[in-house]
Amino acid sequence: MEKAPQYPADNAILICVSLTPSAVGQWRARYDGREVGVTRALPFATTYIDLNCPMEMWVRGPFDYLHYYLSRDLLERIALDNAVAPSFQLREVFFVEDLVVAQMTKNILSPVKHGEPLDRLALDQTATVLGAHTLQAHCGAPRFAVAPRRGLEPWQKLRTEEMLRAHLEGNITIKELAAACSLSASHFGRCFRQSFGTSVHQRLIQLRLEHAKDLLSQTKRTLVEIASLSGFCDQAAFTRTFSRLEHMTPSRWRRVNCDGTRVADDVLPIGSG
Repeated sequence: MEKAPQYPADNAILICVSLTPSAVGQWRARYDGREVGVTRALPFATTYIDLNCPMEMWVRGPFDYLHYYLSRDLLERIALDNAVAPSFQLREVFFVEDLVVAQMTKNILSPVKHGEPLDRLALDQTATVLGAHTLQAHCGAPRFAVAPRRGLEPWQKLRTEEMLRAHLEGNITIKELAAACSLSASHFGRCFRQSFGTSVHQRLIQLRLEHAKDLLSQTKRTLVEIASLSGFCDQAAFTRTFSRLEHMTPSRWRRVNCDGTRVADDVLPIGSG
């Protein structure tokens, strides 16, 4: 086995997800003075480590990992927002099954494998959910108190949608939206879901499609232009998202909803539109 580079010490928790099953004996480490390693081969096996703890690693063969870095500052903010004591201690685990992390990783990899960049809003929401899961499942934090069911005030809903429509590309964070509503990030997220019945990022995708439909039905812009104006990174990403949620391609939706008026996009093969 070869000795692997060490992770730099930091005041943070690192979540390592093995994208391909690691064989027993393929990885071992000396973590905080104790020997650890792979005990069983699992898809999306997950490891949680405290970067403040000394660790040496040895590996055999290639590894394919996705890493999530959660700073202690982020975790303390999430804890305080949820009425949990910020003095938490990580319970390290190695190569375990964690269905929450596995599903979030699959959701991230889906657009990435098509070359789609992850926008700030999606990354921000991922960090918040992972942080809350880490505190509750791996830091011994008590169950988060269930706040009284109350959504955003009318002015907060209007302000939030206004800001999302102005940033359809997703170049905005939960923290910025929360600040505009005079709320903490975690409280804002709970109130938003109560008001809209979905997450902030899913609502952003809904607004992208609403804007795209307006352009499809009211203009003769090409799909490339509509994709860009609606916040998608390219036409392919627009077509995939639109087809998945509307169960038809943008070109077909345009034909169905434009009284038979033909436009230039109609001549594209169905796989392109």
